[in-house]
Amino acid sequence: MIIDYTYFTGLLSVGLCPDTGAPSMTQDVDRERIQSYIDVYERVYLNKILGEEMCGQFTDYLNSRQNSKDKEPGEPATIEKWEKLYILLSEKYSPIACYVFFKYVAEGNYSVTRSGTVTSADDDAVSPEVLQIRAWNDMVSYNQRVYRLLQEKEYEGVRFSAGMIQKINSLGI
Repeated sequence: MIIDYTYFTGLLSVGLCPDTGAPSMTQDVDRERIQSYIDVYERVYLNKILGEEMCGQFTDYLNSRQNSKDKEPGEPATIEKWEKLYILLSEKYSPIACYVFFKYVAEGNYSVTRSGTVTSADDDAVSPEVLQIRAWNDMVSYNQRVYRLLQEKEYEGVRFSAGMIQKINSLGI
């Protein structure tokens, strides 16, 4: 919908294999894994900032926008309020990418095997907490801009979750 694997570089790097132009099974698997998180958590993020009804309207807009680009040459018909939101959410350091990264890193130290869920056997394994706190707080900073936009009259009906503009720390508060 809005973001893809290309958002997960730099501060939000999840260790994706670099694109060398050659086919790579590892690269495909890495991209599929992050895409599975995007598919779930992008929608969760949108529900949290818009509420279910407005999220449905926005995702319908995104789908019609994409379908217009696929079928006809030229620019698709836009709805200005949704386009403003899309532009804000699709910036290269996107609050959606920060949210997805937060969720992805939370589970990054775990693997599911035939014998159960395991963590790294390496004594040097560290908690992802520092990365999660940074990503969450960066998301909150961007969400404050999103929140201001969604307070405009044209967004009447939005149900913005207060937790999406609250910073966290290592104590969980």
